[in-house]
Amino acid sequence: MLDSMTHITRSLADMDEPFVRYKTLLHLYGRAPDSREIRILRDEVRESTLARTLLAEQDASGRIPLPAFDRWRGTHWVLHMLADIGSAAGDKSLFALRDQAIDELFASDRTEPVCGAIEGNALYYLHFLALDQGQTDELAARLIESLPKKNGKSPAAFGQTLHALRGLALHAQLCDEQAAHETAAQLAEHLLSHRLYQKSDGQPLSADCAALHYPCYEHCDLLFALKVMHETGHLADERCRDGLDLLKAKQFDNGTFPAERKHYRVGRIGKGNDSLINWGGSDKRKTNLYVTCDALGVLRAAGERF
Repeated sequence: MLDSMTHITRSLADMDEPFVRYKTLLHLYGRAPDSREIRILRDEVRESTLARTLLAEQDASGRIPLPAFDRWRGTHWVLHMLADIGSAAGDKSLFALRDQAIDELFASDRTEPVCGAIEGNALYYLHFLALDQGQTDELAARLIESLPKKNGKSPAAFGQTLHALRGLALHAQLCDEQAAHETAAQLAEHLLSHRLYQKSDGQPLSADCAALHYPCYEHCDLLFALKVMHETGHLADERCRDGLDLLKAKQFDNGTFPAERKHYRVGRIGKGNDSLINWGGSDKRKTNLYVTCDALGVLRAAGERF
């Protein structure tokens, strides 16, 4: 397997797709996030067909003529995915989308509840894409206030917790905000106490939580949980071990990984869960590049030799 891991790592670094090279150099070769090489690659991601397709529904004003939280073509989810694939920071072409998202996040007639998938993801993309204009403190405070005193144990509750943790941890890191630090630590402990994706009897919360997806959007699975643990500095906790072992068990002999399930339908169907992009589909026998990049990054961070 070591030879396969070395081969796939080199193959990924040589691919034309900018997001693949970005994730490979950042997570597998350990390039610094603020290095010139990574900044150049993020600029390439911004100009890539993948990013342009995500933004294909922008109108002349720069906004997307759909409700911002429309799943998965609305502005909120487009910015979420641009951040996840590593698009460039401070992109002026995203300012109108930023404003659209902020307008709906703070709208008096907003129907979406305050939750991790909304406020948590907004915190993440506003910071990662360097689009914040001072709204993140209020978003973080609102999210912290909305969190239940006792965290739920359903798959949906775990998904909300993961997205809240991801956003609050990045906010705490960049803004050194004490309440965000403390809440992120509490959320991480709750997830770790359940070994990220398990019920009290050790069984997965659901079959879906134990399967591999890309993207997860507002949902959760073991790979996204491990990815968030890595981003938030908890991957070395021994309670991540079951998740890491299950992830490794899903790896093909050539070092790659499949997407076993998916949360989207390709096209403009108009019934929710629409995506303009085919993120590789779902097939337990077929390599998925998006899952592979994230999974290899997690394993590398956990100490796997490549």
